Amino acid sequence: MKIIPHNQPTLGKEEIEAVRKVLESNWLIGREEVKKLENSVKKSVNRNYAIATNSGTSALHLSLLVLGVKAKDEILLPTFTVSDILNAIYYVGARPILVDIEKNGFNLDIAKVKGKLNGKTKAILIPHAFGFPAKIDQLKKYKIPIIEDCAQALGSFYKGKPVGSFGDLSIFSFYATKMITSGQGGMVVTNNKEYYDTMKDLIDYNGRDNYKVRYNYPMTDIAASIVNVQFGKLRSFIEKRKYIASKYNKILENKKILFWPKREDAHINHFRFIIKFDSRVTRDKIKEKLARYGITTIIPIANYELLHNLLKQDRKYFQNAEKLANTTLSLPIFPNLSDVEIARIVEKLNKVL
Repeated sequence: MKIIPHNQPTLGKEEIEAVRKVLESNWLIGREEVKKLENSVKKSVNRNYAIATNSGTSALHLSLLVLGVKAKDEILLPTFTVSDILNAIYYVGARPILVDIEKNGFNLDIAKVKGKLNGKTKAILIPHAFGFPAKIDQLKKYKIPIIEDCAQALGSFYKGKPVGSFGDLSIFSFYATKMITSGQGGMVVTNNKEYYDTMKDLIDYNGRDNYKVRYNYPMTDIAASIVNVQFGKLRSFIEKRKYIASKYNKILENKKILFWPKREDAHINHFRFIIKFDSRVTRDKIKEKLARYGITTIIPIANYELLHNLLKQDRKYFQNAEKLANTTLSLPIFPNLSDVEIARIVEKLNKVL
């Protein structure tokens, strides 16, 4: 029995050919391919400036640096997100201030933000979790710099505008599991020329006569060549994900189970397809049953991965995140899934629910 993975990059001959051309050019560091990618991404999200990096974490670190975040400053962010984010915050010596997420949603609970703000708050970091747009516009009133984390949300839209067009700085990731990939890679976009110039200075360290600490964060032309091809396929990738989701929808709409995305969520990129069960026990049983049929599922963010648990903070302040971490399961949804595999998942899903 062939195992169906939960996710997998979708790569083809075009990516191989793009890499071949870069290798034959004998110029591997960032140049034409990187410039092309920066231009493509910034135009797609209506931004003036873009900096390609070697990872999403590097992109976030640069964003914190250009905002002048330093030791003992505070960065507000949701607990329901990946721990890589903590790394970038600790790189600059800042303190993460965690906030719960919405009930039956994956994003920052905006209503809980005001009570966490003070004179030490230097930025609000708001991810669009699993490609579902956060209510980022509701944070503008606080007049605090916003870092928009679009690592999982490339291709999603919020109120008619592309995700990545809202933050003072917006970051993307091209990690292996993301919407488009080069294995590793990242991007920062902004409309602020001062931020752009500072970031450019921080990663352009060769041949400089004014030494200061700079960072080896540039993207290579090899990586950029792959992402450029992938970027051209993004819309077709999203359409395939929507098609797969529609098959799951048909099964789940007749069950008394919460799931995302729904049919009306046409504006999102369908990065993940998530089901919510009534308990952790039920979730774990379904996960085990699907595994017996060779269908790999994952827990989107496990309880131990919640940032407040990693940092040993009191769980009582993060009840919504606790609930979702204990009851959600993510089904396979990626462009490489064949019709035979999709049919198998649908059949077995219907059987075990």
